[in-house]
Amino acid sequence: MRRDPKRSDGKKTLKNFLNAANELFATYGYYGVSIPMIARKACVKNATFYQYFNDKESIYQQLLNHSFEKFQTLMNRVNGIEPDQVVRSFIESYFEFFSANKYSYKILHEAVYLRKTVFRKVEKTLNRILDRIVPKCDEENRMVLRWFITGPVRFVSIYKSLHDDYDVDQKLVSDLVQFAVRGLDTNDHRLNKEVFQIDVQPLSIEVISTRMKLLQAAEKLFGSRGYRNTMINDITRSAGVASGTFYVHFDSKEKVLEELVMSTNRNMRITISTAIKRFSDRRDAEIAGFLAFLKFFMLHSNMYLIVRQAEFFNPAISRNYYEKILNSYLPPLEKAMKEGQFKEFSPNNLALALMGIGHFMGEDLVVQKHGSAQRINDYLSKLANLILKGIPSVLSNSD
Repeated sequence: MRRDPKRSDGKKTLKNFLNAANELFATYGYYGVSIPMIARKACVKNATFYQYFNDKESIYQQLLNHSFEKFQTLMNRVNGIEPDQVVRSFIESYFEFFSANKYSYKILHEAVYLRKTVFRKVEKTLNRILDRIVPKCDEENRMVLRWFITGPVRFVSIYKSLHDDYDVDQKLVSDLVQFAVRGLDTNDHRLNKEVFQIDVQPLSIEVISTRMKLLQAAEKLFGSRGYRNTMINDITRSAGVASGTFYVHFDSKEKVLEELVMSTNRNMRITISTAIKRFSDRRDAEIAGFLAFLKFFMLHSNMYLIVRQAEFFNPAISRNYYEKILNSYLPPLEKAMKEGQFKEFSPNNLALALMGIGHFMGEDLVVQKHGSAQRINDYLSKLANLILKGIPSVLSNSD
């Protein structure tokens, strides 16, 4: 049978389009890619694109579906009978998806942020795995369990991708498994009840200078409309200043985003430091810090939304944001392990795991509005048991 050169060329062109779009969407995000960019990278004319796809959304959707199928295939391979076996299989499978499918991972990760339907599909897939680890779990307990078990591995992937690092070593896998299965506590520590009585007050900022007026206006607009949909003219109009005044204080909209994110980082760390300084035992301080973190962002939800947006619009800002948190985390964790309060882990791995729990706790309670603000202490009490004792602390309740 003779090969049809036109059909062969058509398949090659289609493959070139998909490969080009896959890399571009992963690198620049959905809104940072245009049809001319895809055509140029595929080495064809713009008009040729429309012979294969109706619009940008159609090629993106095809790649997104493919990315989710890869993710779901690996999640369906999670096996094991005992909880620790399922946890290890899940962590290894998730990291396999992350490491072996760089572009698919980044496309799916952004889609989870951009599209609620994708968020729910990924959440549903993860919940099925959680139900194998802790059967008969109600929705509230499953939500807390999701922060504890899936939060660390998902956040480690986010953090490493921001550094363009897709290698995962066995020590990292082992630490995440042991943390999930055994927790941190070395000697049945009884939490100080005051960790659940942390009070956080709203930030008091005097909006006097033009610069502060612009920052406050941008914070409100980025939080309500989104960074992408906010123009510089919107910021100056909301701040009540002349359009040209913006450039007296900032070079670009990105510089406003950077200042907002880093001031949030600074204020959040000050808030947590103030809340935990009364606790001499790091186990108490750790739980108090989670509560302070959560209350801070519930009072300043726009700030949390802005921090999340920065990851997709300017990864360098997010990199700096998370590195500052990580670096402030390491000394107290090392001290807690040295004093025998925490079990031995790589401090870096443990810090990222704990940051991951907070990250997805904020995602659920601040961004997605899951759960109830009135039940924060209940969530933290359940989470504290998991952090200190691991999965066995909840298995007895599921019998």
